Amino acid sequence: MDQIKEKVIDRCDLPEEFDVKNYEFFQGKPTKILNDSDVINIGGRNIQVIHTPGHSPGHMCFWEKDRGYLFTGDLIYKGTLFAYYPSTDPDLYLNSLIRLSTLPVKRVFPAHHSLDIKPEIITRMRNAFYELKKQGKLHHGSGIHDYGDWAVWL
Repeated sequence: MDQIKEKVIDRCDLPEEFDVKNYEFFQGKPTKILNDSDVINIGGRNIQVIHTPGHSPGHMCFWEKDRGYLFTGDLIYKGTLFAYYPSTDPDLYLNSLIRLSTLPVKRVFPAHHSLDIKPEIITRMRNAFYELKKQGKLHHGSGIHDYGDWAVWL
């Protein structure tokens, strides 16, 4: 059992009672397809859907304007962004960063690693992607570009 856990999941500590052989993916059925600019009301909190392709074609971030909260999923986080997959698009990634950098973000909630992330990272990432584009390096195969608390692997 421990060997299975190690082979299947290598990035988190699983509860002792977890058994990968008995795990079932959520079997719910979608009730709606989300589109850019849709607003979801979750108990009096309005969350705007922002289509942010780049990490993946259908990637979305979620913006709570009233609180200044941006939920960035896999687009923005500390650590190394994996953008070398065939499904990633570095130019669209830059466009999404440009779009998000216009928002008055007070707090960023990424999908990975640390929640200790400041909104200014959005501008730093946008600027770094823009510089990589100017240098002709914003493409798959250009390597790992390290910016201290984050990096991008293209």
